[in-house]
Amino acid sequence: MGQEREQIEFKSHRKHIQVYEPKSYEEEVNKPIRLNRYISNAGICSRREADTFIQAGVVSINGAIITELGTKVNPTDEVRFNDEPIKGERKVYLLLNKPKDYITTTDDPNARQTVMEIVSGACKERIYPVGRLDRNTTGVLLMTNDGELATRLLHPSSNKKKVYHVHLDKKISNDDLQRFAMV
Repeated sequence: MGQEREQIEFKSHRKHIQVYEPKSYEEEVNKPIRLNRYISNAGICSRREADTFIQAGVVSINGAIITELGTKVNPTDEVRFNDEPIKGERKVYLLLNKPKDYITTTDDPNARQTVMEIVSGACKERIYPVGRLDRNTTGVLLMTNDGELATRLLHPSSNKKKVYHVHLDKKISNDDLQRFAMV
């Protein structure tokens, strides 16, 4: 008679996966936002850089030059940057099935292939990977220009759980299963 293997039941101690539910379109579009965020959403620069431009007096709302940080912009306001009208950038959400041997970054100083090369030309907006997958890892990667969503998904204070589906090239031992169960 062969040896019988002990059967271990693997149970996860994780809570249910949380799903992002965006606000209604009307709520999102009609609320005023900070001027630096508006400029950043238009794809001109980062929020911090926008603060510098605001203080320098190169931004106007409805013809009035604004230098005060924290000023709010309504969707109906005319915002100008260096006397050129600007509009908020539309939000883009792109799912990429990342292949093996691509780096999850916007730029690589070592000239390795990046996910940005795969999605170049997919949209005119600047998009960024949300999270990371290792070079040898394949899987779904969210890319967006929605910084608020990216923060809500990634920041530890949001308590978002990550679920990984792993394929192994060898059998897993009972000891390995026990170690995973303790995590």
